[in-house]
Amino acid sequence: MPNRCLWCDLPVHQAGQQMCSCCQQALPGFDIVFYHGNLLWLPAVQQGLPTLYAERLVSLSWYQPPYDYAISQWKLQHQLAAGHWLLQQFRQLAQQYQAAGFPLPDCLCFIPMPTWRYLDRGFNQAELLAEVLAKTWQIPVLPLLQRQRSGLHQRQLKRWQRQRNSERLFQLNPVYRKQLSQLGQIALVDDVITTGSTLKQAGGCLQRGGAKPLQLWTLAITAKDRRHR
Repeated sequence: MPNRCLWCDLPVHQAGQQMCSCCQQALPGFDIVFYHGNLLWLPAVQQGLPTLYAERLVSLSWYQPPYDYAISQWKLQHQLAAGHWLLQQFRQLAQQYQAAGFPLPDCLCFIPMPTWRYLDRGFNQAELLAEVLAKTWQIPVLPLLQRQRSGLHQRQLKRWQRQRNSERLFQLNPVYRKQLSQLGQIALVDDVITTGSTLKQAGGCLQRGGAKPLQLWTLAITAKDRRHR
């Protein structure tokens, strides 16, 4: 029997897909060609974000339906079908980016998760997203960052609390500390940019270690008016 569409619950039209063709075509999102493969050029994206130590930002969409629903179901409700669909969307984004001729990074890294949260969830969504890019582009994923402390769950915090909570979260993996400047351009992967505080701390840690300006890859970006709530 065919899968049911994650959004409208009707049968999908292609085997292995998690969403029917009608819903897939109606998906909102950023036009990668329109913004030249770099969302940092768009004022609507830049406003309200801190210095991210990056020269390029790529994402699927604003944090809006159906992406917000799918991300929540994947991370918090362990709905693996929603995660599978998000990974499919991310793979398509990577393929579009490569086909358009935009510059590819030399390696990938991801935002590490506290050990207790990883054991509770069973996966790190940022790591899975990085692995999708790695398989698409045939480049390595390296664990360049480590958590110095667990911190509180960002989802429950206000903007100023998120910024304070993310301070000094990361340190460089000692294995790669001496060779960081030789790795070429790094793409840092996370699931959602909300206030940008986590990516700012991670990017700053990499830059202090000698990394070049980064590429940032995410599933979604929270709009300015929602960041400041």
